[in-house]
Amino acid sequence: MNKYILCVDIGGTHISSAVIEYDTLAIVDGTYFTNPVDSHADKDSILNNWNQLLNKSITFSQVPVEWIVVSIPGPFDYANGISQMDGMHKYQDLLHVDLKTNFSETHQINYDNIYFINDAQAYLLGEVHHFGFANDRVVGITLGTGLGSALFEDAEVKDLNFGSANYREGISEDYISTRGMLSYLQSISENGAENVKELVDSQELEQERLAVFSYLTIHLISFIEQYILPMSVDYLVIGGSIAKAHSLFLPQLEQSISVPIKISSFDEHNLFKGLAKTIQL
Repeated sequence: MNKYILCVDIGGTHISSAVIEYDTLAIVDGTYFTNPVDSHADKDSILNNWNQLLNKSITFSQVPVEWIVVSIPGPFDYANGISQMDGMHKYQDLLHVDLKTNFSETHQINYDNIYFINDAQAYLLGEVHHFGFANDRVVGITLGTGLGSALFEDAEVKDLNFGSANYREGISEDYISTRGMLSYLQSISENGAENVKELVDSQELEQERLAVFSYLTIHLISFIEQYILPMSVDYLVIGGSIAKAHSLFLPQLEQSISVPIKISSFDEHNLFKGLAKTIQL
C-alpha cells in the first residue's frame, strides 16, 4: 500500500506544502500550495494561515495522508514540536506554542506521526540528492530572513546553528540576513526598501544595491573563512531567497574562497524530497 506524507516548508515569509508519495518521492498532483506569511502577526493569525494551507493539500490529495513532516527555522524543540524562537525577529507570538499538538488535532493526524526538522537541514538533504553529493562532506547555508546552516556527512545531516555564532559585534545573522542588509542600507542612504527583492528590482536603487551586496559579500567571505573553511568540506551549497540574486555576490565569493560553491536548485520539490527522506516508514 502506498504511503503519503504531507511535507511542509515554513520560512520567515512564506509557507508551502505538498503531499509526497513516499516510495517514489513524487508530488501528488494538485497538492502543492504556497502562501505568504506575516511572521510578526499574532499567534491565531499565523496558525490559521498555516492550517488553511495544510488543509488544502490534504483535501486536494484524495489519498490517505498519515504523516506530516515540517521544515521550520530554529531555535525550536524539534522532538516535541514547540517553538523557541525568541528575539529572532520572526514568529515571536509562537514562543512556547505546541505546534505538534495543534497540527495533530487540526488535521486528525496521529501525534507520533508528526515530525519537525530544521529548515537548513531539510534544504541541504534535498540539494545533496539533487547534486549527487551523497558521498561528500557538504555544508549548506541559506540566506534569507535569517542565516541557516547545516552539515551533511556519512548519510546524516545536522544543524550547525552558525546563524547564532559569535561574529563581529553580535552574531552572524545580524550581518548576513535580510535585516542585516536592510540595516546597512538604512545607514548609507535615505532611500529605503521593504525587502531585498525590492532592492534588487528597483532601477532607482542601483548604487545602493551595489553597496549593500558588496557589504553582504565582505561578511560572507569573513564568515566562511571563520566557520566553514576550518571544517574541510568538499562543497558549499548556498540557497535561500537572497541567493536568487547570486550574480551580485557569487563571482567575488568564488575568487576569495577555495571551497567549490554550488547555488541551490531553487526547486522546492528537492526540499520536500529531503523532508520525506528524514523519516523511516
